[in-house]
This record gives sequence, structure tokens and C-alpha cells, in this order.
Amino acid sequence: MAVRLLFLLFVVILVAFSYISLLNGEHIQFFYSATRQIEVTVSELAILAFSLGAAMVILGSMVKDVTLASRNWKERRDKQRREAARARVAKATGLFQRGLLDDAAAELTKSLSVNPDDREALALVADVETEQKNLLEAVKALTRIKQIDPSDITIYFRLAGLYREMNDLENALSLLRRIENSDGENLRAWEGIRDIHIERKEMVAAYAMQKKIVKLRGKTASAEDKTLFDALRYEKAVRRMAEGKTDDAERRLRELIKDQPLFTAAYLALSEHLRERGSLEEATATLLSGFRATRNAVFLIRLEDLGVETEKPEAMIGMFLDLLRESPSSFDVNLFLGKFYLRLEMNDEALEQLLKAEMLDPERESVNVLLAEALRRRGRYESACQHYQRAFGYKRRYLIPFRCTGCGQTTIKWAARCSSCGIWNGYAIFHGQQEHAIPATAR
Repeated sequence: MAVRLLFLLFVVILVAFSYISLLNGEHIQFFYSATRQIEVTVSELAILAFSLGAAMVILGSMVKDVTLASRNWKERRDKQRREAARARVAKATGLFQRGLLDDAAAELTKSLSVNPDDREALALVADVETEQKNLLEAVKALTRIKQIDPSDITIYFRLAGLYREMNDLENALSLLRRIENSDGENLRAWEGIRDIHIERKEMVAAYAMQKKIVKLRGKTASAEDKTLFDALRYEKAVRRMAEGKTDDAERRLRELIKDQPLFTAAYLALSEHLRERGSLEEATATLLSGFRATRNAVFLIRLEDLGVETEKPEAMIGMFLDLLRESPSSFDVNLFLGKFYLRLEMNDEALEQLLKAEMLDPERESVNVLLAEALRRRGRYESACQHYQRAFGYKRRYLIPFRCTGCGQTTIKWAARCSSCGIWNGYAIFHGQQEHAIPATAR
């Protein structure tokens, strides 16, 4: 439109100058080279100069219009290509949701060839590749997003998760550290760092991270957080013990027992340390305290071993009797006292004590096995056989079980599909495993 107006203006002015040239007929010399000249009127020279200027203006406007039109055409074409690429991403999303992963990947490849920096497409590529277990390709897609927008920490978390799945804990830890350095107190990053330290058995570092987590959460810290913190307190004490820092380790174990009197492992570690140091009475007292606090039978096993090791069975029997006076109906105390008698070849006392344990809980396998051994030693083979049968659950009709080849679950009734792991055609007859029997007198 502008060119047309300029052309119209040019015609009007040309007509005007032509009229003026008729009124002004004077001639002047016009040199167009060093030796050549022509005679023109003043009005002709003016018209010529104006015409040249107008032509340049019109030409410039035409170039501008052509350039603008070319740019608009290119922008429209790019917009159409981007819209087509976006349509491919939307189509790929639907294909991915329907489980057509190969088709979705093909659409995304075409989309990214047009718009290689499309974050949505790259994120969907990562999802598709992850689903197909092509973790390295998923990492490449997410890394590209990270390069496009380094401030998006969600990509760092996804990358860290993929690296952990690939067992590349070093890169995963590095990414989480970058989040921590840039974002400060990020609980999710701290939890990831802690879990990696635990996986790498770096318990002291895991303890330090969990301590920060519990401190930041304060009163909102969950019971799971506190339980894990106590477990890592124990692990740090164990590491200190292994490093030879026994005083610090002992202090930490005693503090843990004071704060968490039901933490069995702390009692056991402390008693083992005291035993190695030669403080047998204190080690024994620690084991007794642990049993009284937790009622965990592992303390009775350790007490039994300690009694044999110190060659003071009378003292250990006295401790068991003290515990019986405190808790006469305790199945574990009755059972382990009978087991200790059996270990000392005190068969009559063992039989009497085990019969008391049987009265408390006659269906326990452990008491039936020990009773069978005690009766066998007394020559009462028929009664011993009956207790063995009760221990191992033999019935008048013995049914050979089926065992799943996938997960090992056994069942009396065959089924087409395992109820545990879900595989089909996995059950096969199971005749048992040949194992070496351990004498009842051994620990």
C-alpha cells in the first residue's frame, strides 16, 4: 500500500514538474563525464533528480516489504512446524498412556527433530525410556532439560533417582549435593543423601545427615525418623568401636540405652565390648538389664554362651533361677534354663525344666525338639519320637508339598498360578532339602 501511495505521489509531482518545465525553458550545461556534457533545462534537471530520489525511496520500500513478507512467511512456517511438533507430543502422550511405547518414542523423535528444546517432549522421552528400561537414554533426555533450565531442581531429583537405579551412586550423590548447595535446607535432598550413605554403608555420614533432618523437623519429626536416628546412633558407636575409640563408643552406647531402653543391639554391643575388656560381671549385668527391659531371648542365648565361656555354670544357673523367681511363667526363661541344663549334660534337670516350659506353651517347636532330645538321652525313645513328630508337624497322612520355582512358596494344594509371586505353571513337587543335622547340645 505504501508503495502505491509513493508511486501516486511520484506521478503527481512529475506532472507538476513537467508543467513547470514548460514555463521555464532556460538551458544549462550538465556534465556527466570530464569531457562530455549535455544541455538541459533547470526543470528537467530537477525532475531527473527527483525521479532518481523517488526511485530509490520506492526501491527501499519494496525491499523492506519483501523482507517483512519473507520474515512473516518464515514465522508462519515455523509456527506451523512447532504446532505440528506439539501435536506429535500430545499424540505421544496418549500413546504412552496406552502403553504403546515404541510408537510414542517415534512421535517424540519426529517432534524433537523440529523443536529440540521442547522440555515437555524431553520429559516424556525420559518417561518412555525409563519404562522401557533404557535408563541411559532417559538420563540423556533429562540432562538436556537440565542444560536448558539449570534452575529446575525436579530434574535433578529425577536424574538422581535414575542414577541410583543404575547403581551409579556417585553421580546420584553429586546431584543431590548440588541441590543441597543451591537450595539450602532441602529435606528431600537430605533424605536421598542419607539413603545413599546407608546403601554405601557410610553410617557416620548417614548419622550426620539424619541428625540434621530430625533437628530441622523438630517436633514434627515422625516416629520413623527417630527410630532411624537411634539406629544410626548405634551404627556410629559401632564404627567408633571399630576405629579403636572405645571410650567414645561406650559413652554413645550407654546414652542410647538410657534414651531407648528397648534398643536390643545397644545392650549386646556394650556387653560384647565389656566382655572383651575383661569386665565379665559388668557384661553379664548388661545382658540381664537388656533382657529385663526387652524380654528378648537373644540375651538368654548370650548369657548361656557367657556362662560356658567363663566356665562358671553354677553362677549362670543362679541367674536363670533369679529370673524364674521374677517371672515364673516366662516360657523363654524356662526353655533356656532347660536348654542350658541339656548343654551341661544335666539331663534330669533339663527334662524337668523343659516339661515346665511345655506346660506353658506345648505347641512350640523349640520345646518339643529339646524335649525329644532330653527324652532320647534318657532312653525314652517312643516319647522322644512323639515330640519330634509334634515339633515337625507330622500327621497320620503326610502330604508332599508343591513348591513355586519362582519364589519358593510351598503349598499342599497345586495351583496354576502362585499366589505369592504371580507366575503361572510354577508349582512343582518338593521333596525337601538335605540338611546336616546340628546336635542339640551345640549352641
